[in-house]
Amino acid sequence: MTLQHVGKNVPRVDSVRKATGEALFVADIVLPRMLHAKVLRAGIPHGKIRSIDTSKASAMPGVKKVVTGQRCGMLFGTCLWDQPPLAVDKVRHAGEPVAVVLAETENQAAAALKEIAVDYEKLPFVLDPVEAAAPGAPLIHEKNGEYRRVDYSVHPIPGSNVFHHYKLRKGNEQEGFAKADVTVEDEFEFPLSSQAPLEPHGAICRFGADGDLEIWASNQAPFVLRDVLADMFGISASKVRVHIPYLGGGFGGKSDVSIEPMVAYAASFVPGYAVKLALTRGEVISGALIGRGMKGRMRIGAKLDGTFTALKAEMYFADGAYGDTGWPVDTVAGHNCTGPYEFPNAIVDVYGVYTNSPSVGAYRGYGHPEGQFMSSRLIDMLARKLDMTPAEIMRKNFLREGRKNALGQTIKKSNGDLFGCLDVVEKALAEEPLPPNDERYIYGKGIASMMKSPKMAANAASCCHVQVNADGSAFVNLAGIEMGQGVHTVFAQMAAEALELPFEKVRIYFDVDTQFSPWEWQTVASMQTYRGGRAIQDACRALVEKAKETAAKVWNCVPGMIAYKEGVCVHPNTGATLSLGALARGFMAANGLTVGEPLAATGWYRVPEITEPDPETGMGNAAGSWTFGAQGCALRVDRRTGEVKILHFASAFDVGKAVNPAATRGQVTGGVVQGMGAALMEKILFTDEGVAKNVTFPAYKIPRLHDAPEKQTVVLLETPNEEGPWSAKPMAEHPIVAVAPTILNALRDATGVEFTALPVTPERILEALKTRKEDK
Repeated sequence: MTLQHVGKNVPRVDSVRKATGEALFVADIVLPRMLHAKVLRAGIPHGKIRSIDTSKASAMPGVKKVVTGQRCGMLFGTCLWDQPPLAVDKVRHAGEPVAVVLAETENQAAAALKEIAVDYEKLPFVLDPVEAAAPGAPLIHEKNGEYRRVDYSVHPIPGSNVFHHYKLRKGNEQEGFAKADVTVEDEFEFPLSSQAPLEPHGAICRFGADGDLEIWASNQAPFVLRDVLADMFGISASKVRVHIPYLGGGFGGKSDVSIEPMVAYAASFVPGYAVKLALTRGEVISGALIGRGMKGRMRIGAKLDGTFTALKAEMYFADGAYGDTGWPVDTVAGHNCTGPYEFPNAIVDVYGVYTNSPSVGAYRGYGHPEGQFMSSRLIDMLARKLDMTPAEIMRKNFLREGRKNALGQTIKKSNGDLFGCLDVVEKALAEEPLPPNDERYIYGKGIASMMKSPKMAANAASCCHVQVNADGSAFVNLAGIEMGQGVHTVFAQMAAEALELPFEKVRIYFDVDTQFSPWEWQTVASMQTYRGGRAIQDACRALVEKAKETAAKVWNCVPGMIAYKEGVCVHPNTGATLSLGALARGFMAANGLTVGEPLAATGWYRVPEITEPDPETGMGNAAGSWTFGAQGCALRVDRRTGEVKILHFASAFDVGKAVNPAATRGQVTGGVVQGMGAALMEKILFTDEGVAKNVTFPAYKIPRLHDAPEKQTVVLLETPNEEGPWSAKPMAEHPIVAVAPTILNALRDATGVEFTALPVTPERILEALKTRKEDK
């Protein structure tokens, strides 16, 4: 069957609204009786709150209320309830909110902040996750292990800062290393960094006189947010209404609940008023959620022919002051640190550690970049030790049909073609030989392969509602969040394909509102095209069946005999037709007699048979989909400055089916540049006093246009995949996973230096080149 809309490049359905400024973001929203909030933050990384004096601030002009956490007994979370909306008796990181001023203007609120006096007893602090996990480290949560939690997901070690320990046990690691002819081992670091979306976090909350709570938020998880707030306040979820306007980027930083409980708690003190908070860039980095923060060690054993025999890994994550948003990242890092390779024996321990830094949450790639950074770098080292090419070792050990991944799941052909992806990347890099090294520049190439599986709750699902209008057009309603990735466009493409309607006759609801939108778990894990697409197929299939049933009543025949094509039901014998528009309200005869139901239908999809990993082995059916890929780069290093220029970056991913190829390529090219930032420049820095210091642009460096690769090659392979809608697979986060090891492998090729800690800045390169020259 020839596809009419899926697989085609179509303009984004939100492009005009965004280009003209009509698209509304949280910062654009103004409500009646709205107060502006400003937040006083701790300023120290760890300390007891002796007293807070808000009397002067409360008397300032325009101030309606000053709210603190004193006597607040609330904790919020989804699987680990360890965080209050405002600091109560102690602060656990320098950006933690201590008080919120509510005033008529932002300037009035900011002025009042200066009049709040807080007396602290400073406590020892710890930022390094390995140090924080060690015996004798300052305890950040004395109640670790006592907090309410979901027992099968979160595994704390009481009396320590380790709030979650994920274990993976496959085969026998000792026997595996005994069979190895050669081993490679090293330590690695993937530092704390910011997701850096262009739009800072924002929220507006209002409590009605009847106790209903209404909130507008820049958040990727409206129904999770609704349930968290309902739980925190002890009210019915039906009394909480969440609105999500457009998001100006997220990259995971808005996928978890962060500032919303604080804003809602403050608003509860001024019922009838709307409370608005828009973070500054500094607050986004120091007071919202950040990402990564891993220190680890990995060892790989192999035979002389390159066949892997065993893997051992330890990872420590600096998950910050609170753990609810960090533990699943840690688990996923353990799931996937083996990369797209079969290891018959593996032992992995991942520790989620409380540290006196901002809490860690999702960041594009969700644990995969951290874990696979280690395995991809070690494969490059192993290749030199065995006098093989990295590609030879990769092909020897690739996951393929019949092999088992680290979770014990058997790979199917439909999961993707790693061999084809690597072939494409090698061919692309070979087309342009590197220039010879000279006095100014040295050159290198590197490759890495990757896999990504989505982390989701076992009951995660997408729901879709479709209704047809009298003119034959269709409204499609899902709660997938549009945050720049183009999900509304592919939703429209898939609905038009399923209903066989012209693209322009399908309309996606832009506003997400928990009062009217069908339930959606979260817009995370790169699952909207995959899971939302299946929900669209299910809803559209049900709607077409309803149309056939009504047509059968009109024609007095069996519904199964009726054909459906291009928005029209066709009589099996006469060829008579009835359009969806004619059936939209049921069919009305000339005398007004009407038969049949209005054309509206709901569909849903949940990845089947997902389970939580076994708490002792870490294995199980915990991942429902894979996307495989390979990446490679050619780069140049300036001997004088240490600056790195990516000359060519090649990416190949098996996407099953690219619903919108241009948008998919955009995801890849953007992900590559974002991954370059992690590899070469991005890291949150702290003062000696434990306060994040590079919290503004450009102090926190992210790639700019001139940093982008001179050339990018993007190839999309399409292995049929019966599980995805029209074979489509998850794709959004994947381009970032292997970028850092690809670049560092190329740097090793150019410089001869094994870099294992990120970012590799020009200063570090110059120092390494100098040391290497002196050693010679």
